[in-house]
Amino acid sequence: MRSYRTLNAEELTIGRGAECNIHLLDPRIAMHHAVIKRLNDGQIHLVAINGELQVDGSMVSEVTLTDGQQAMIGPYLLKVEPAPPDVNISVSLELSHRLPDDFQDLKARTHEPLQGSSSVKRKIAFGLFAFIALIFLALPLAQNLSPRLHATMEELPMGFDRVWSPGHISNAHLHFGSQCFNCHEKLTQRVTDAACLTCHQDTAPHIAKPALQQQVFNQKHRFSEGIRCAECHREHKAPVSLTRQDNAKCVECHGNIKAVDAKTELSNVHDFDHDHPPFKLTFMKENHQVERISQTEKDRLIEHSGLIFPHSQHVGKVQGPNGMADVRDLTCTNCHRPEGKEMRFSAPTFERDCKTCHRKELKLGSAEKVIYAPHGSVQQVVSALQTQAPKETSVYLENLKTEGCAYCHEVLETQKEEALPWQIKPLTISHDWFSKAHFNHAKHRTQQCQACHDVENSETSEDVAMPDKAVCLKCHSGNKPKYKRIASTCMSCHEFHDSHATQEALLKK
Repeated sequence: MRSYRTLNAEELTIGRGAECNIHLLDPRIAMHHAVIKRLNDGQIHLVAINGELQVDGSMVSEVTLTDGQQAMIGPYLLKVEPAPPDVNISVSLELSHRLPDDFQDLKARTHEPLQGSSSVKRKIAFGLFAFIALIFLALPLAQNLSPRLHATMEELPMGFDRVWSPGHISNAHLHFGSQCFNCHEKLTQRVTDAACLTCHQDTAPHIAKPALQQQVFNQKHRFSEGIRCAECHREHKAPVSLTRQDNAKCVECHGNIKAVDAKTELSNVHDFDHDHPPFKLTFMKENHQVERISQTEKDRLIEHSGLIFPHSQHVGKVQGPNGMADVRDLTCTNCHRPEGKEMRFSAPTFERDCKTCHRKELKLGSAEKVIYAPHGSVQQVVSALQTQAPKETSVYLENLKTEGCAYCHEVLETQKEEALPWQIKPLTISHDWFSKAHFNHAKHRTQQCQACHDVENSETSEDVAMPDKAVCLKCHSGNKPKYKRIASTCMSCHEFHDSHATQEALLKK
């Protein structure tokens, strides 16, 4: 008798246990006898777990599986066969030593059971059956079917129906986890989205357009009533994450996104390593509008922030404000200050980050009478100069226009009828380049900033030094880990309910 099977797994376990990939029903085989897996040398090996392996009559703990290699797994002969082109390895298993037929001998040596022992066992079995039926069926049913008992159990820390729980409650729901009816509103019915929204009223939808959200997630089909919250948020699985981390549900829609929304401009995505499109950067425009530009459009990746700032002059050994003797070693964190558990960076400020070295740019007047213009709006500068040096105001304003403020800011000419002689171009600095993804700097603090942000040779503030997909793929792979690369699913970078940041939210940042 012969049978053929094709298996797809990272490791193939061999044993008598039902969970083994290769299930061998022989009492001489251990529950978990051996495993076929790829070791660090890149070769596929047969490794003993709780059983014995024999090669040429000798006991071994592992053997490299090359073409023609044979090994005994208990009474079975394993042989490596020639593999087809699309298969990593092909093996055959043959039962070489059958069990002897000892049934008659065993029957002759078997004694009759003790007199009356079956009746005792039967009584114990009926008693246990009644106890189990009472605790695990009758009392939980009574609690859910009797309104009076249900109301009484609400005031207790634990209800009878807690015994129906299939697993541990997640930490997020522990504070009410003993009261099943908070989520399971009706007996024998699964948890509804309405029950989830009782507490999660502020949870944002996945799709910004309400009509498309309704079409994708709430549309009823012949065999489905739409995508439920519980399909991605699986309770009673602790300590496993409450939110699914695999790509299966994401790929259901994004693997063929045109079938969901024919007008979408999104690309099909199955795996970050294989077909994820190039990243898009979020630019803040002068009119307070948000524009997203693909990193493949190199000519458009220019930030018009209104600042004049060369990164190359602010990294490494830099001359300070006190001349040649004042040499300072600057790093990225001198100006980019991390904050919070995700190490988000607060925006640099003149008072905190620039004033130490660039206060001289606002210095006016002679050595006998030094005046420092305030770092603020042009109206504040004019008012301060008119108060401190009314006669030299026009001269000082011209100096600031060409040298002082213009050292870091773009200066705009004004019309003659306007009150101010010139203006500073408003700053439009993008603080969230990847607005539809999230990035935790704290998890990457083992890396140098320059590993992802190439700023050492940047001579202008127009340069955008944000990493692209190729930079991320140096350390990250797709759904499965690869050599020296970490597996990264959709949830590694995308929050399901926060994937569409609104323009208002970006402006608040």
